Amino acid sequence: MGVSACSAFQGGAAGKESVTKTCRETFGTPIVARHQVIVAGGGPSGVIAAIAAARSGADTLLVERFAFLGGNGTAGLMTCYNGFRNQWPPEALQTVKGIPAEYIAELVRLGGIADIDSYERTVQHDIRKGDVPYTVGFDPEAARIACLNLLKKEGVKLRLHSWVVAPMLEGSRVTGVVVHSKSGRQAIAGNVVIDCTGDGDVATAAGAPFMSPAATGDRMSMTLMYGLGGVPSTIQGPFGGIRIGEHVVRWGPSIMGDGVDVGVLTQAEIDARLKLWDQVQEMRKEPGLGSLYLSKTATCIGVRETRRIIGEYVVTEKDAIEGTRFPDVIAISSNPMPEYFFQHEGFDIPYRSLVPRKVDGLVLSGRCISCEQGPFQSARSMAPAMAVGHASGCAAALAARKDVPPRKLDVKELQKLLLSQKAELRL
Repeated sequence: MGVSACSAFQGGAAGKESVTKTCRETFGTPIVARHQVIVAGGGPSGVIAAIAAARSGADTLLVERFAFLGGNGTAGLMTCYNGFRNQWPPEALQTVKGIPAEYIAELVRLGGIADIDSYERTVQHDIRKGDVPYTVGFDPEAARIACLNLLKKEGVKLRLHSWVVAPMLEGSRVTGVVVHSKSGRQAIAGNVVIDCTGDGDVATAAGAPFMSPAATGDRMSMTLMYGLGGVPSTIQGPFGGIRIGEHVVRWGPSIMGDGVDVGVLTQAEIDARLKLWDQVQEMRKEPGLGSLYLSKTATCIGVRETRRIIGEYVVTEKDAIEGTRFPDVIAISSNPMPEYFFQHEGFDIPYRSLVPRKVDGLVLSGRCISCEQGPFQSARSMAPAMAVGHASGCAAALAARKDVPPRKLDVKELQKLLLSQKAELRL
């Protein structure tokens, strides 16, 4: 349930630059700030969205629950960004460029690219020359710094240690977010909010309809990623993961369950961690592996699939397989669906799939965008999610600056802005 917004924050930015004395609270929750664009969630999509919104001229705030940025890439130790191009030919087109490519360049500058990963390649690319391959393995510590560097460069305001617990609402229009932190419960007003929570938390609480894998029972599993230290120098190659020196990040136990049910999540964390400990101890008993040790586990289990918000258009599996072109394309996903590699260089993601039905003032991003499960399983990967984040950030900035609902945004203008920031749209 959302919190009703003060009338002083309706409409555009003109004449509403400060919080007035008569509108400092909403239902007992103090309104502590106002921004043109609020990004809820600091994962890969959220970081890129915030950079894009700020670069596009909007006063932008990024709200993140952890003490650091990067989402599943850092907190979840999923230390490879997949989907910058098709994994298999045809793969000549790098489908994710623009600000996401700038982020990868910053990782390269920081020396944060992994030595080797376990993904098979048919074509070699030189990432250090800006030719980004299908997957990029990285150091999660460098990723945290790269996020901060790019956000600081664009002047994005940052609020860490803060859970977005509800949207502020005026009817069906989102007018900000309510957050909870060590400072208590507070509200932050905004012209446009971008839902980068992964689970569509803001959209769902605002009343947007959604699809759930619970309806079919066909759900991707959750996985606990972990790091192994002490890998013997005699072992060559990735050792089943993403390798930097003697350290390897690997996929740990997988658990099936509903990732938006706190009881299920709690039990999943318990079961996965207990199972992982035993697995590593058994591994150390193997000849030549006695030097191995469990160096780290993910801050939280990696959740792949929960809600998909229903937007103005639902991207279908047929669209993905056939590579349907859309006049309102804002990103391209070339990452394969499970056990299915595209026979083309990627499918279009239309802007309409970022606009939720029944809710205004909100743009979707990341893995909660509007699509069937097949295309979701492709576009949820972190590289295409970054491309969607680039589009959502530009869209939110344009909508906020022009005082128009995201639903009525001029898509041609959005595409022009994305192209000026070197995004790949195949136009």
